[in-house]
Amino acid sequence: MDLTSKGFPLIGGRLDYVQGHAAAAIVYGRRLHIINLFVWRTVPGEPAAASTVRNGYAVLHWTAGDLSYWAVSDAAPAELDAFRAAYSEEASPAAPPAMSR
Repeated sequence: MDLTSKGFPLIGGRLDYVQGHAAAAIVYGRRLHIINLFVWRTVPGEPAAASTVRNGYAVLHWTAGDLSYWAVSDAAPAELDAFRAAYSEEASPAAPPAMSR
């Protein structure tokens, strides 16, 4: 999904393997930073949400439905929070229009 209008242009993607399972690896930009988003089916015992910084990289994890999302970047954690909000907004189906009488 292209998030250019929200400040996160889509750069590319690939299929990858993370901790033994196939994952979509989607690459977005944010100013001078790269955001790698890894997506796979949620597995039992996986945390619902987490945020941390390790070795200068911000890591943000969330789940939606049966999918698990892991965003990794050298951008500030606040940038990943903004990315998650933009991604979630675009990913959620729009509410059907109200019917007029």
